[in-house]
Amino acid sequence: MSSTSQPTKSLRVLEAEKRLEQARNALKDARNAENRQKRKIEDRQKIILGGALLKAAEGDERFSNVVEALFKRLSREQDVKAFQDHGFIVPRPAQAPNEG
Repeated sequence: MSSTSQPTKSLRVLEAEKRLEQARNALKDARNAENRQKRKIEDRQKIILGGALLKAAEGDERFSNVVEALFKRLSREQDVKAFQDHGFIVPRPAQAPNEG
């Protein structure tokens, strides 16, 4: 009678494999957290710049033209819809009474 069973892993190997898997999971979690933080910072920067651009467009025709040009470049339907659904109007500088 011959034994054809495979040798079993030692406790030491099993524990090392477990630690390796835990380390891989920890690395994956750390990378995900780092990516979330980067996206959060990038989103905040975009919001701040967008707000600054819209505010500038209220007082300067050049910036208003930039906003209008950017709006016209939107190609994704959901992007255009996001503005249309909320009645977005390109900000324009307030005209002085003698300007016409």
